[in-house]
Amino acid sequence: MAEIAYGIEELDYAIEGEGAGAEEEEGGEDGHPSISDIIGKGYPKEWIVLIVAGTLFTLIMMFFFIRALLSHKKYSTKHTMQFLCTMGILFVYPLYALMYVSGMIVPRANSKCTFIAETYESLSLMFFLKLMLTYMGGKKKAVNSLAGTRVHLNAPPLCWCRLPTIKFSRNFILVNELFVLQLIVIELVMGYVDLLMNMDKSNSYPAALVEEKFSHVFHGMSLASLVIAVYGLSSIYHSAEHELKHFNIFKKFISYKIVVTLAKVQDIIFTILSNNEVFGDLSTGAFSTHLRVHMWASTLTILECTIIFPIALKAFPDTDYPSDSQSPNKLRRDMEAEIMVTGEYENSKIINEVNHQNLKDMSMLRSELDPSRIKTVLFLTDSLLSTFSSSKFCEGLTCSKKSLSRLVDIRKYQSEIQFCDYVIISSGINDIHKHRTPLDDLIRFSVGFYDECARVCPRTKFIYMSLLQTNIEWVNNLTDDFNTYIFELSLRYPNLLFYDNYQLVNREILQEDGVNINERAVKFIAKSLVKAVTNLSICYNDPEDPWPLRPSFARKALAFKSETFDH
Repeated sequence: MAEIAYGIEELDYAIEGEGAGAEEEEGGEDGHPSISDIIGKGYPKEWIVLIVAGTLFTLIMMFFFIRALLSHKKYSTKHTMQFLCTMGILFVYPLYALMYVSGMIVPRANSKCTFIAETYESLSLMFFLKLMLTYMGGKKKAVNSLAGTRVHLNAPPLCWCRLPTIKFSRNFILVNELFVLQLIVIELVMGYVDLLMNMDKSNSYPAALVEEKFSHVFHGMSLASLVIAVYGLSSIYHSAEHELKHFNIFKKFISYKIVVTLAKVQDIIFTILSNNEVFGDLSTGAFSTHLRVHMWASTLTILECTIIFPIALKAFPDTDYPSDSQSPNKLRRDMEAEIMVTGEYENSKIINEVNHQNLKDMSMLRSELDPSRIKTVLFLTDSLLSTFSSSKFCEGLTCSKKSLSRLVDIRKYQSEIQFCDYVIISSGINDIHKHRTPLDDLIRFSVGFYDECARVCPRTKFIYMSLLQTNIEWVNNLTDDFNTYIFELSLRYPNLLFYDNYQLVNREILQEDGVNINERAVKFIAKSLVKAVTNLSICYNDPEDPWPLRPSFARKALAFKSETFDH
């Protein structure tokens, strides 16, 4: 009897082993079909269509990514960090598609492909943070330009919360960097554990309940971590929105955040629905219901990446890189090489001598005009001096004020300019700061315009007011270069004068936006400008209040005129 019982137990064991083996053969060791399973039983009906469509979309994105890479590559040496971050962000889209397509073709590799895609996604958020800091000139320059600025903490996705404001500082950047870094750590650790569980998966391990609980914990932590990381990016963006909006950073941020958030949220939703058997039994052949649902979600993500990728390519153009002429020191070195100034002079003496020479040059023009005639002044200004009153000029001058938001739009006043005695120009900061016109283009336009005016209306005097300093370092570098070039240009055109607001440098004249000036500064400029133009119109050289020109410019002007007279 004992032998019979033992034989029955062996028979039962053999039957159970055969059944388990059959299940293992059908579903694979980790619950996903192997290539041999697929060859033997084939893909589900819709699978081939999804694979072909996903592969086609992936190849299209790879093609355009390589084309963008070649377009940006010329900046990889001079602007390495910006190049790497830009390409790292753009690569998210084709990489997502490639990993999900690979998981559809080889289902057993699905967990590994998902791990790679989600890990790279977390790294790309750090790329985006570094790119924003690069746009601001680096972490150190960002802190210098925004130090002390009040920052609202209610940035998306916590924009509905009532949070306090704090001062922008280096610690603020470090905290937000940690917010992004924690996502990388959590994705690596949790993703690695999930990967190990899937690699060691069998019919009895891990238990279904344990696997389901881990899935909930993993997706919950992943989503919470993503929200924190996105909040870190939003905080940096909203604290420096004024400096970053000219880089179309909002379009970059939205196009990138959509694909990252959708991929994560969709994966969680489809997993929850599949675990709760909302879709019913969709299993067929070697493909389980969970696997088929996951592949439909993968196809949806690939489609979304394909739709959003062209928007991202437009948001990250190769024109974002500073041109050679926008290099802070290149143009200044070129200009200083043109005129070699030697000798030291007392500042007040130099300014008076230069001013006296300017007035002598203008007296030739004045002798040709009727001294009793009322002279006309056309004042073209942007919003910086929009509150300036044209009635402040004396009785011998009549002033008409017009709006000129961008310097490159000055030709629309060409018909009025040629009939004016003086044209005062206070514009150019919007071209550089708001519209990001390349400096070499702005200089080329100015040279062409003043050259044309010298021929068409030689009796009109142009007074160009220097661009003022802001709280934005990269803008200051470009305005310094542009001021220097316009000053150099004024030495070569007798009807162009450079009005230097150097007295306002380093004064507390800026409003909260760091660009526009306060009312006190407007009154100071108005008073000094009216007096200078009035003295100019009567050829009066006031030794106590000479034509405003910074000492370094005065030395260059005097050296240039001396050299010209010697020749």
